[in-house]
Formats: sequence, structure tokens, C-alpha cells
Amino acid sequence: MTRITRRRFVETAVAAAGGTLVASVAGRLDVPVGAVPAIPTRPLGRTGAQVSVAGLGGGGRFFEPVPNDEAGAELVRQAIDRGVTFIETAANYGPEGDGDCSERRIGLAMKTHRARAFIETKTDQRDYDGAMREMERSLRLLQTDHIDLMLHHFIGSKEDLDKLSGPRGAEQAIRKMVDQKIVRFRGFSCHNPALTLEAIARLEPDAFQAPINATRVPDFEAEVLPLAARKGIGVIVMKAVGHGLFLPGAVDGSFDSRFKTDKKPELHRFAPPREAFDRPHPSPEEFVRYAMTLPVSTVLVGLDSAATLAGVAHVASTLGPFSAPEMQEVHQRARVFAGTGYWIPRGA
Repeated sequence: MTRITRRRFVETAVAAAGGTLVASVAGRLDVPVGAVPAIPTRPLGRTGAQVSVAGLGGGGRFFEPVPNDEAGAELVRQAIDRGVTFIETAANYGPEGDGDCSERRIGLAMKTHRARAFIETKTDQRDYDGAMREMERSLRLLQTDHIDLMLHHFIGSKEDLDKLSGPRGAEQAIRKMVDQKIVRFRGFSCHNPALTLEAIARLEPDAFQAPINATRVPDFEAEVLPLAARKGIGVIVMKAVGHGLFLPGAVDGSFDSRFKTDKKPELHRFAPPREAFDRPHPSPEEFVRYAMTLPVSTVLVGLDSAATLAGVAHVASTLGPFSAPEMQEVHQRARVFAGTGYWIPRGA
């Protein structure tokens, strides 16, 4: 494995950014380089924890474009140094054949930065024993003695929910880890509002993660976000910019490995049609601001470069929330993407 020194990594990233502008593959956030104010924090529901409003997404945009483990670890260190302290990952986040990749890279950064990081990871297992094994593996890979937030990864059906919440289900394993103070808080991720409501009722989580963006209206905004606010449940936003697919550079979706491996491409279009970008549409900056204006705890952005980090930090630290009319106007322009892309609305 080729080792990249901290100094060389930063110099390379700055050179690639062109000196005066930063460009994000994940967000194409073209903003001036320079010192910016601190990234604000928000409460994670009623847990008592404060988390950065911008979070590091450790999924595909983190492990696919970043060339090696040390480069990934250095991005994590830079993010935490900049104030992006919410670090999201999951067991099995990684390219085919290397499901340890994301947690392993983050773990390298935890050698020096654990005290300032809030780590969320997830288990794919639905049974008690499987979840226990996976959580133990995550602790080892993340090089930590505790996990701040443990989620059930992608509850995709009522059957999923029944299994993980049943006798000897994964929920019992997570609760045991909470009792032992190895896990601080618990929750789940889900892509469906109705199923999220049912999971909230049955699991009584501290937090949940969901795909929320300006194309998905009312979607999670109709019932789920108000319920979360009433119950004091933390909300973690993913796919705020449609997994990066609301970008002209991703029009064919080829930057996502699932473009080649998805077993049901007819159900998972990987980018809006090229002609969508000929019509007025929100900038990635506006998509991120839209999500941050909602009553949520943190908004994840896949971190693929130092340039992306600089752009996200700019949005989080210098731009205030949209007004209600501005939110509506952004949504109207975002409708050009409705019904297209990966994890985008279920209808126009």
C-alpha cells in the first residue's frame, strides 16, 4: 500500500482544487477557499449529545474514490479538525470483497482523534448472535472501546422489523451493549416513511437515519419529522444531494459501483436524465442548505476529498437557514429530479 504523508495529501488536494475554488465530486460546491467560522452543533434529540450539523458520510463516496486507507484516514482527521465531528459508517461499507474498508479507514484516524469524534455505525444482522459478532468486529476495526450510536442498517420491510425486534433479535443485542455502556445510543436507518413510523413505535429509538432532500416533499417531512420532534428523536439526513446524482457529472451514474452490479436496474435508475439539467434546478449548495434548514440533527455528505470537506464546511458554517418561501422555491426547482435517481421519490 502506498503511504501518503499528511503534508503531501493536503498539498495534492489543494492543487487539485485549483487554488481559489474548491470543487466537490459529491456536491460540486464551488466556494472560495479561506478561513471560515466554526461548524455549529445541534442536539441529537433528547440524548444530551451535541453533534456537528454537517456529518461525514462513510459510504460509497468515501471508500470508492479515495485511493487507499491512509488517504481515507487523513480525510477523517481533517474533517474532525475542521469541526465535522459526526462520523457515519456501517459494517460492510466497502467495495466488493472488502466490507471492512470504511470502518478500517475511520479506525486509523481514531488512534489520534477519537476523543473529538461522535461515531455512528450500523449492523446488517437481524439476529442476536450475528449482531453481537458484527458489533464486536466494528469495535475492533474502529479501534475504540465504545460506539456513540448503533443503528440497525436499512430496515427494508415489516419482516425485517419483526425479526430484529423479536426474541433473540438484533435489538436485544444492541440494548445489551447499551446496558454495558459499550454503545451510548441506539436507532435504525430506513428509506420508507411509513415503515419508519412503525419502527419508531416499536423500537423507541434515540435516533434514526433517512434519505431526505428537496425532491422528497412531503415524504419524511409530512409525519416523520414532526413525530421525531415531539418525541425528541435525533434525525440523521442522508442522500441530501441524491447520493451525488443531482450533478451533471454523474448523469450516467457511473461513479457509483452499483451502476454495474445492481440486480434490478429497472427499479434503481442511477441518475436523472441528461435533459433534466437543461431546466432550472437547485445547486448542490441549495440541496444541503435545504436539508440543514429542517428540524434535523446532522446532514451527511459523502467525503471523497479535501475539496469536498472545504465546500461542506463553508455551507455549514457560513450560510443560514432558508425562509419558508425559499424552501418552497427550492423544492419547486428540485421537482425536475422527482422520480429519478437512486433513493429518490417514489413518485413525481
